[in-house]
Amino acid sequence: MNRILVLLSVLLLLAITQLYAQNPARISIKGIVQDTNSTVLADATVMLLSPSDSSLVNFGNANDKGVFEFRNVKNIPYLLKISYVGFLPYQQHLIASATAVNDLGVIKIKPISQELLEVVVRTAKAPLSIKGDTIEYNAASFKVPPGSTVEDLLRKLPGIEVDGSGNIKAQGNDVKKVTVDGKTFFGDDPKAATKNLGAETISKIQVFNRKSDQATITGVDDGSKEKTINLELKDNFKKGEFGKITGAVGTSDRGVLRGNYNRFNKKEQFSVIGYANNINETGVNWSDYGEFKGNNTFSSFDNGDFGFGSGGDAFFIGGDDDLLSSFNGKGFTNNLGGGVNYNYTHEKTKLSTSYVYNQTKLNLDQNQNKRTFLQNGSFSTLDTSSTVSFRANHSISGRWEQMLDSTNTLITKANLRFSNSNSAVGTRQEYINNNNELQNRINLNNSSNLNAYNLNGTAIFRHKFKKVGRVFAASSSFVRSTTDGTDNIRSLTQFFEASNPNDQIRAIAQLNQNANRTLTLKAGLNYLEPLSKRFFWENFYNFSNNQQNVGRDAYNGLIETQRFDSLSTYYENRITYNRIGTGLRFNKKGINLSLGVAALRYDLSGKVYPTEGGNLTTQISKQYDAIVPNFTATFNPQQSTYIRFGYGINVNAPSISALQPVIQNTNPFYITEGNQNLNPTKSHDVSLSLSRFNQSNFTSINLWMNYNYYLNQVVYNQTVDANLVTRTRPENMSGAESFRTTLYSSFPIIKTKWTTNLSANYTFSTTPTLVNSVLNTTNSNAYGANIGFSITPSDKIFVTLGGNYSINNIQYSIETRQNQNIISKGLNIDAKWSFIKKTFLESSFNYTGYENDRFNFSQNIPILNVSVRRLLMKDNRLEARLAAFDVFNRRQAITQTGSQNFVTYQQAFTLARYFMLSLTYNVRGHDAKLKKNNNMF
Repeated sequence: MNRILVLLSVLLLLAITQLYAQNPARISIKGIVQDTNSTVLADATVMLLSPSDSSLVNFGNANDKGVFEFRNVKNIPYLLKISYVGFLPYQQHLIASATAVNDLGVIKIKPISQELLEVVVRTAKAPLSIKGDTIEYNAASFKVPPGSTVEDLLRKLPGIEVDGSGNIKAQGNDVKKVTVDGKTFFGDDPKAATKNLGAETISKIQVFNRKSDQATITGVDDGSKEKTINLELKDNFKKGEFGKITGAVGTSDRGVLRGNYNRFNKKEQFSVIGYANNINETGVNWSDYGEFKGNNTFSSFDNGDFGFGSGGDAFFIGGDDDLLSSFNGKGFTNNLGGGVNYNYTHEKTKLSTSYVYNQTKLNLDQNQNKRTFLQNGSFSTLDTSSTVSFRANHSISGRWEQMLDSTNTLITKANLRFSNSNSAVGTRQEYINNNNELQNRINLNNSSNLNAYNLNGTAIFRHKFKKVGRVFAASSSFVRSTTDGTDNIRSLTQFFEASNPNDQIRAIAQLNQNANRTLTLKAGLNYLEPLSKRFFWENFYNFSNNQQNVGRDAYNGLIETQRFDSLSTYYENRITYNRIGTGLRFNKKGINLSLGVAALRYDLSGKVYPTEGGNLTTQISKQYDAIVPNFTATFNPQQSTYIRFGYGINVNAPSISALQPVIQNTNPFYITEGNQNLNPTKSHDVSLSLSRFNQSNFTSINLWMNYNYYLNQVVYNQTVDANLVTRTRPENMSGAESFRTTLYSSFPIIKTKWTTNLSANYTFSTTPTLVNSVLNTTNSNAYGANIGFSITPSDKIFVTLGGNYSINNIQYSIETRQNQNIISKGLNIDAKWSFIKKTFLESSFNYTGYENDRFNFSQNIPILNVSVRRLLMKDNRLEARLAAFDVFNRRQAITQTGSQNFVTYQQAFTLARYFMLSLTYNVRGHDAKLKKNNNMF
């Protein structure tokens, strides 16, 4: 009996050995793709899918000879799928191979005909397809847990990366625009769609290069590209309603309420979003910052600036930068907001409208240490401040595009924004001299109230002539903005080293009433004439006129009828800009060359009055002429390669804030004054960018370089007196330069399972300024490196981790002993794990470290967030989550900066450890209709 068992064991071992000898663990799979006429189909998309659920395992493209090969893949059964535009998708079941190379030979696929159309519809969808420069993903092939957002879905797609803040990269390039069914969704913020729409609503994700607005208007490709993502909804969501609402309560009286509702059909999209919370989720965009500061800024949102360069179209009204920085994750905020978005598309008409309201109340306590360097030493400023501020903002925008006929198109845009903000800031400052002695102390109590209004509109008309390539376009736009506000300034200053007792204490009580009125008118003309199939002659004209009227009355804060004439003023500024230019463009097979030149003129005029309606005291009139060349070259010989080189001279007028002949004494130790004698800044700009994307393995490499040299740059020269009072005044200086370069690469280690991204960057800048009439040149050299991994070992686990390290070496010419290195380092890990059916563990760990060798400063901050999420009800409509934020209770807001002749370290109190329980309910109004039609969701 024992002999029989031994014999059977030997035979079984031999059988297993023979089986493994016949079927190697890893193999290569290759073949040749042709059509039924034996024509090679280069770049055909070839995929290996899992036979059980058609999920993507590996992918690639056939080469120019139609050959494809998958190397070193597991020797298991696969579903082979081949797709090519205009041809019937091909699929074949592959079994485990007995040899190291599974050669499938020639595979012939059939062109799509009418009778095959039904077969195409029945064929299983491919996980992805490549059509020219467009990559289309089938969302159903990439599994995400129920309740996931579009942002979570994007993280699963090969070639797409999403960081912890929701910023998106596709093929190594930043994604600046996300549309839904080709329509704008709540403006141009890509996160509006990815964070508010559920993954279950999406059918396809399309990634492509969007042409520039200039190319769209003229109809001729100028080589400029913008990476864009379009989210195509499932048919049942295109005709139904869906959304979700979330409520949460937590420790330390924390609470959240947010929701969104969407109702779509073939012609219309209607969406509503809303939120209220006190967990520092402000929902504020960059446009809102401008309103909060009273900056009513005109930008090139109209896309009507024809020709190369910026067109000198930016005019700014200065504000309080401290308020801007207040929203940078610091302090404690109570937030409320909501919005409505409506899109309509039918035949030749496209309409997009939206209304958004948001408000934020901020409580901020922070400490700051600022070291200022002089030619014979330095001094420090120690700040302790407390801020309470409020901002409420309304924004209404619309865009209407109408094809009048086959040759004429009219586009109109408008945006109305109005806001109210107020703030109260209490600050205690101590000035420590070079001998480490307390020299001055000041207590500030400043408050302000500001109402702002901005209306801008644009119309663009385009006419295409019968001759192909001949295009005429015209644009006009306007901006009307007003700000009305008051500043209440209270300060008490102690000068400890003053010899005269009467000079030891100084008090200021001042009330400023400010009124700004700005009107900007713009116009542009563009004519494109085809000289041949490849050469085009472009002519353009730009005009703008910016007129600002500013009134400021400064009164005694204790006796409001007593006016401070030296601090009060009324003035008018007018900047008229004319530019006319011509250029020659060449376009052939992905090569775009453009050489142009323009003549421009600025006319600057200013008038100053002591009082409203008073006699003219100062009048300034200046003209500035320049000839500016421009050259750009883009090479896109293959859809996967893009190279761009550009050189140009830009001329920009000084900002309105720099021209204001007004003394700002909000802080008696830091007094600023404008300068109406400023000239425009001229800069030489050189740029180079390279992008290479391998569609067969989703590997990307990108390089960006930019160099700027400035002439007549506006810098703020400083004068510091014996009492450490700093007075700044903008002046024109030449010699500043900057250089920036970044190298970025992303590649899969295991396709669809493990992706890695690497980046390195270097920045150099030199900034000259005068400190007490002595030239100080600040040189900054910053080096940085980042590494990141995205790992999806299974449908139940998703992990991202990354690290970064940067050094900023700052050198000062006037006080070399203060040269220093500012070091920042970080590590972040995000993980999601479905450890039980319908139950998910989600966690994020973020570590940041700061060092400064000059001040022996070192700070390390570990932040851990953990949550458990459970889906409830049969259709997963209800979701419960228990979350812990900042488990170690270590969160701090720290900022280190170095510029001109100073370095600043800032630390603010902010939201730390708390726990929260939330419930989310999903609205799916289309279910009833689907069940009625016996369809499945």
